[in-house]
Amino acid sequence: MGPAEAIRTGFAKSFQYSGRASRSEYWWFLPVGAALPVAALGTALTLRPDMPFPLLFGLGALALSPLMAVTRRRLLDSGEAPIWFETPLMALVIFCAALWAEVSLNRWAFDLWAQGADGPGGFGVMICWLMGNILLLPILFHQFFVGLITGSALFSQMAAPSRQAPPRSGPSPTEAPK
Repeated sequence: MGPAEAIRTGFAKSFQYSGRASRSEYWWFLPVGAALPVAALGTALTLRPDMPFPLLFGLGALALSPLMAVTRRRLLDSGEAPIWFETPLMALVIFCAALWAEVSLNRWAFDLWAQGADGPGGFGVMICWLMGNILLLPILFHQFFVGLITGSALFSQMAAPSRQAPPRSGPSPTEAPK
């Protein structure tokens, strides 16, 4: 499969998470699939810099869907368990949610302190800010490293050759139909 056909197939099967994808389909589609969410989020933030984080996250997830689909199909083709796809994905989701909570907490606390929250009220804000950071920072670091390690393992599995799969996955994309 050449680059043009791989890109067409990747977009045509953007929401198809079953079936199989050859190594060439995955590797030719990877640069386009990785650039798509970056371009979508960059355009959204340029056009509307005050866009709420949940809306940005949804846009990024939608733009990432073609790459997620071809990755899952490639895992099925190489005979690997789909959990290798889901673990880095969940680490990314939890990391983004914790990052959003951390930024929101800091913005809230710093805005109150800038307004002159002094006395007992300022002390309460500081306690809430400290407790929030004690809770959120370990989650951020943990999910970052879980995503880094499992994402690296997933990336290396994409180079594995096709394996004979159970009939439910369909025929190997590298085999000629008979």
